[in-house]
Amino acid sequence: MTQAAGRSGRGEEKGRVIIQTYAPESRALITSAEHTAAGVEKVGAFVAGGGMAGTAVFRYLAEAGFKPVLVNKEHGSSWRCIAGGRPAFSLPALADIARGNLEIFREVQSKRNIDLKMTRYVNFVHDEATYRSLDASRAWSDAYMVERKDFAKEISPYINTNLDIYSHALISNECWQATPGKTIDTVRQIGISFGGRVFEDTELVNVAKVGKEYHITVREANGNYRNYVTEVFVNALGAGAEKFARQLGIETGLYPVRHQAFITKRLPLIGKDGDSLDMLIDRRHYKGFSAVYGQQLAETGQIIGCASPAVDYPEAAQNLKINTQPFLEIVSEVFTEWIPQLKGMSFQAVWAGYYTEPRYIVDPSLGLLVGMRGHGFMLSQYIAKLYVESLLGREVPDYFKEMALTGKGLSEQAFK
Repeated sequence: MTQAAGRSGRGEEKGRVIIQTYAPESRALITSAEHTAAGVEKVGAFVAGGGMAGTAVFRYLAEAGFKPVLVNKEHGSSWRCIAGGRPAFSLPALADIARGNLEIFREVQSKRNIDLKMTRYVNFVHDEATYRSLDASRAWSDAYMVERKDFAKEISPYINTNLDIYSHALISNECWQATPGKTIDTVRQIGISFGGRVFEDTELVNVAKVGKEYHITVREANGNYRNYVTEVFVNALGAGAEKFARQLGIETGLYPVRHQAFITKRLPLIGKDGDSLDMLIDRRHYKGFSAVYGQQLAETGQIIGCASPAVDYPEAAQNLKINTQPFLEIVSEVFTEWIPQLKGMSFQAVWAGYYTEPRYIVDPSLGLLVGMRGHGFMLSQYIAKLYVESLLGREVPDYFKEMALTGKGLSEQAFK
């Protein structure tokens, strides 16, 4: 593979990957009485963070009549994601959440085209333990196992028939892809139509709790400060959430893990029956990575993919401008092992972002909707819906309570 500069060309996301590849340099800010003497506005709800989770909870708060305010500073993990969703989890609760999200994606698609397309996830089997985990998940998933001899028929006619790393593959139906930028914008527009307000390029500076009220200070794009008071505060700041949780005396134990992704130039569709290539996933612990995965976007023919680091603590605070050579090497090796014809393709862009580990924390009593572990685009709309239903005192599934800070958590390991 060769690396080339350029834009992704993904509908409304065109250029967004490139724009956010490099974080803006910090700048000095000198405050004055003019800036700090801002008035105070009381609002029904305040959401910090405009990724998929924050955007979704903003929508459902608006539909519930809270007239929420959402502030967002930059494009984070949900904007950098590889645009897919799947119900293939080792935990039935997460599979249920995923199906709830698919129904919401279908609803959003009915309001505006977000490039929603049903796909499949192909999990390759490299050892007995992986086979057992994948095979067990068939009990609550629409999935089937295929042998290596059938890969060309079931996955892609271009797949390497001499590849002996894998014995089987689990093919999961009920999976999907959609354009992140279009999805987030459409969900925001739903919230706005119900009286919500969105402020972009606006940074949360401070939050404090006084009695039942949260006192919030934000800095706007022009350097001015604005103050809000609300009884409903939602921290959906992803990798930046821990700082503001601590301001409220909450220790979440979350930490950011650096992930990298790539997108290729446009390619012919190379999947089964002339369709786009489904999501291919290799879960070997190999050369410092715990998984390599990617799919072809039906809209453009581009392949978008990622590699998950096996241990990434030393790199957790590393500058996002750096795209490490091991990442480029591992994705090049694995993708061309899968499909040898990809040796001639070029990267359109390579970028980096943070996943928040080690667990989902969804706790309306503490205002936390964080720790999505890179699953925000895939899972958080339904989680946000349950968040607001819980806030309103409505009945929610038992597993929702397990995601509270004091709960045991829903920890996906096998199909992370």
